[in-house]
Amino acid sequence: MSETPQAASSKAGLAGLLGWSKTPVVPVIVIVIVLAFIPLVWRNDYIISLLVLMLLFSLMTQSWNLTIGMCGIWNFGQLAIIAIGGYATGLLTIKLGMSAWLALPAGVVAGGLAAVIMVLPSIRLRGIYASMLTFAFAEVVRLLIIADSTGFTGGPFGLTGVKGLFDFLSPSWSLRAYFWLTLVLTAVVMLLIHRMMNSPFGMGLVGLRETIRFSIGMGINRRVQFISATLISGLIAGLAGGLYATFYHGITPSFMGLGPMGLLVIMVVVGGLGTVRGPIIGAFAVTILSELLRDTVMWRLVVQGALLLLVLAFWPAGIDGLFQRSFDKIRVWMNAGQGGEEPAVAGASAGGGTAAIDAGAVHAETASSATRASGSAAESAAPGGAAASPDVAERATAEVEPVAEAAPAPAESGKPKKKSGRFMAWLNEEDKQPKGSDAEGGQKKS
Repeated sequence: MSETPQAASSKAGLAGLLGWSKTPVVPVIVIVIVLAFIPLVWRNDYIISLLVLMLLFSLMTQSWNLTIGMCGIWNFGQLAIIAIGGYATGLLTIKLGMSAWLALPAGVVAGGLAAVIMVLPSIRLRGIYASMLTFAFAEVVRLLIIADSTGFTGGPFGLTGVKGLFDFLSPSWSLRAYFWLTLVLTAVVMLLIHRMMNSPFGMGLVGLRETIRFSIGMGINRRVQFISATLISGLIAGLAGGLYATFYHGITPSFMGLGPMGLLVIMVVVGGLGTVRGPIIGAFAVTILSELLRDTVMWRLVVQGALLLLVLAFWPAGIDGLFQRSFDKIRVWMNAGQGGEEPAVAGASAGGGTAAIDAGAVHAETASSATRASGSAAESAAPGGAAASPDVAERATAEVEPVAEAAPAPAESGKPKKKSGRFMAWLNEEDKQPKGSDAEGGQKKS
């Protein structure tokens, strides 16, 4: 059954009211097509392998950002999930001789199942307690692999000899094929996360992150939301781990150490925690910085730590938030001469209507004071209860009118009040109604 134009327009109006943005499919496709020409123009295999590593880190950071940034789940076991996906893919290709194209989906499923197993005991925990439990899960997985003396997982030396996805190609073309594959998968994952977060399911996750008790009171099922988000994050992590194992033809338990975990944390925070583009920007920026400081290991760690401190102190929204704020300022500056004071009024209206309510209250109070002042002036002009002349009443009203005109409306001040939701506007409106009714009652009594 086709959707009527009225229903489509109402749905679009609701999406705009809730702040949902359309998924930028066409711009992402254009960017992917442009970037796909890099391996054809640039013949340096080292640069291409570095780009593949950046894209793999982008997949890892997107999966981690989905839980720790967008859901507010303090998950410090994400690297274990990525490693489980890589080990599952590698073991199937080595032990069973399975093709890498068939083993990769199995690694994705293994990552999703491991994520669900990890989140089930920690679903009722918050903050440091959830982080300790998930970190303990990662340590248990790492120590079990290291303590394996049978050689099934390779022990502390890890797995070697994992089959690649493009072993039938030459090394140079295999590298380029990996670049194109990881580029497309990174773009697809980004679009899926953007679409998911701009949906009722994603808004429920954000609500649980910000005010968990209020969201539960509104009927959002916390268990279902957290398990679903963690499952999606685990599937993406398993995909990243499988690609990592097939690209480097192996994986070791040191991949789950504190060093790689700190590097991914820096990528997510520097790029923009809780944003869609931030993890990708952070993965590229931190990887390039680490590669520039490759020969000085100590200075590389110092610079990475200083960068993390600077971002937390001055740009909490990360590089993506800094770019977005700059673009918004440029857009406001370009539209300043066209809209005049209208953008301020529109912004105040979009903030839930509190500015309009306050403006109405100010005008109502000034009009009431003008009426009382005109009445008192008329009574003083006619002592003894005699009726005042029309000229005296008009002069008293004219003296009070400039006072009412001098009070500007907050929506026209050029600085709209801080945005608040419709719920807060409704509360403010309820608070103002008794005051107006008491004032009217006082006038009637007098």
